Amino acid sequence: MKTFYLFLAAMIIPYFLSAQILEKQENTSFGMQPCLTTTIQNINKKDVIKLWKKFFKKYGKVKKNSKAKEYYSTGVRINRIKAGDPIDVYAKFTDFVTDTKISLFFDLGTAFLSKEEFPDEYSGAEDFLNEFSVYVRKYIVKNQLKEAEYMLKKLNKKLLKDKKDNQKLHEKIETYKNKIKKAENDIKLNIAAQKDLENKIDLQSMKLKELQNKLNSIDK
Repeated sequence: MKTFYLFLAAMIIPYFLSAQILEKQENTSFGMQPCLTTTIQNINKKDVIKLWKKFFKKYGKVKKNSKAKEYYSTGVRINRIKAGDPIDVYAKFTDFVTDTKISLFFDLGTAFLSKEEFPDEYSGAEDFLNEFSVYVRKYIVKNQLKEAEYMLKKLNKKLLKDKKDNQKLHEKIETYKNKIKKAENDIKLNIAAQKDLENKIDLQSMKLKELQNKLNSIDK
């Protein structure tokens, strides 16, 4: 059991480390623009999009631009990025086998957010993306915990069944031992009965012989 929880802890801890956030230039419905990106392991794009909508609900509504394959929210206030003034946020999500890359674009009104042009705002955006990254990682770990709890419950159930089976097997052994003991006793009784019958047969044979002799002697 101790080994199981050590393994689980080793699996969970990396998810709560700060995400590696990079600044890149990527294509949007507004052309190539600077964005903040990070990649989260072991989750598909569909689930990340659902989490993004849920996470972003406190800031505003998330809409989808199907043609550009991006999600956007206009006129929202995220004080840690730009206090007081509304901004537009664009998000793109890309599948990489079992991982999902998140790309966030922040339109500050005068220009898209970049580290060189808006260092203070960029720091707030990093914090914002990291918060969402932790939000997603917590979701992943909660699901892993549920799965681990289910597996543990399943293993305990299997162990209980094996213990019951073991008890039944021991009971069978005891039953067989008793049957063998009875059979061995029955064999002894059978052997004794055979000897008694053999003695009776010998006596009956002698009696028959005597009567035959007696019969034969009457004619003489």
